[in-house]
Amino acid sequence: MPVKRILWASDGSKESDNALRWAKMFATRFDAKVTVLNVLETLNLDTLEVADDLKREISRIDSAIKNKETKRLTRVKTVLEKRGIKVEMRIARGVPHQEIIKAVQSRAIDLIAMGKRGLNLWGRMLLGSTTSRVLREAHVPVLTVRQAARKLTVKKILVPASFSPGDSASLEWALELARKFGAALFLLHVIEVHKSYNGVTGGFMGRLRDSATRQLQAMLDAVPSQKLKGVTLTPKVKAFPRAWSGVVDFVRQEGIDIIVMSTHARKGAPRFFLGSVAESVAKEAPCPVITVTPQFDFP
Repeated sequence: MPVKRILWASDGSKESDNALRWAKMFATRFDAKVTVLNVLETLNLDTLEVADDLKREISRIDSAIKNKETKRLTRVKTVLEKRGIKVEMRIARGVPHQEIIKAVQSRAIDLIAMGKRGLNLWGRMLLGSTTSRVLREAHVPVLTVRQAARKLTVKKILVPASFSPGDSASLEWALELARKFGAALFLLHVIEVHKSYNGVTGGFMGRLRDSATRQLQAMLDAVPSQKLKGVTLTPKVKAFPRAWSGVVDFVRQEGIDIIVMSTHARKGAPRFFLGSVAESVAKEAPCPVITVTPQFDFP
């Protein structure tokens, strides 16, 4: 899993700044180059039906914004370079998620780091439209970060297993991170306990747990032994009303530092389907989440 180029997508938000902290840590650990990217809205004054003096004022404000962003990113670049990290700085114009994907493709990016963005009226985190679209369209893993960690550390990694084809990619990513950081790895399957299960007898839940445990073991058996060497890996089965909330509950109970999970491939489509479980975990998890596309290749 060579991580040689990391893209930090900056939008000036606190979540984005928190993602930068993780990008710095990953860049240091993997000796990776960081591309610092900010996307400004395209301004076409010719299409604006306003007076010329107003156009000039809009142009002045736009230039001031670009200058401010240039100075901000230059400061970030200086800080990273002082830590021995190679940095490229770029300010683009256009639709944010499209420019991020373009940068990923043109610069052979291995990992995107970005914030989750936004709160709704009830104070719950919303997955920003740019982040959501990047998660759906990027062909490389995406690290999304919500809140600032008191201490940046990777000691416990969680891989939620849905028993889908994408699980193998997320598990291999997690194994590499576990080796790099000396972290413990948890492989979790959540059994969704529906109301219809109430009153079911005959050891029904026990059989579900046994079946899930066997499938987790089959996943581990399929991994080459050399990739498991030196990694403490614990398979877990948990029953919860909803899979995503079971994952988030496990994160809080075990003090998980980072989650690695897969999206689901859309057969015959150029984009990826961000399943409801993955999207909900990305929104609600208190720790960073790396979302891995199923087609990501490993050496």
